[in-house]
Amino acid sequence: MIERLVALALLVVSAAYLFYALRMPLGAMARPGAGFYPAAVGAFACGVALVVTAIAFRRAAVGVGGTETAETTDGARRPVWPAVATLAGFTLLMPWLGYPLAALLFVAVLLRQLGAGWRSTLLTAVLSAEGSYYLFAILLGVTLPQGFWPH
Repeated sequence: MIERLVALALLVVSAAYLFYALRMPLGAMARPGAGFYPAAVGAFACGVALVVTAIAFRRAAVGVGGTETAETTDGARRPVWPAVATLAGFTLLMPWLGYPLAALLFVAVLLRQLGAGWRSTLLTAVLSAEGSYYLFAILLGVTLPQGFWPH
């Protein structure tokens, strides 16, 4: 039951995010506006939420016989909450730290929570933060939060 509620809450939150993102100017592919990246993230989040919701309702329908699977135990859900907290921290810290540093920290903390080693964590965090910054800020011209970094 709780799995269904969490999935539905995720769907509602992602739909609300997409709704507000679409109120911002999207621009064109050649010159994306301020709402382009948030709308893309919102659309992706809605897609993921739909899949998660479908799986939750399908799993709940299959598991009606009263047998509890490993996926529905509390131990299997435990890694989700630190990931949600990490995402919330990324969102809250990004205006102050700026996108590049916040993205680097987000990926690093998330990979460490998943059990990755320090070397691969740091390499992946640096490459993903710099790669996504280059793609969106440099190539697409999207304005990303700079934080305390000089402009």
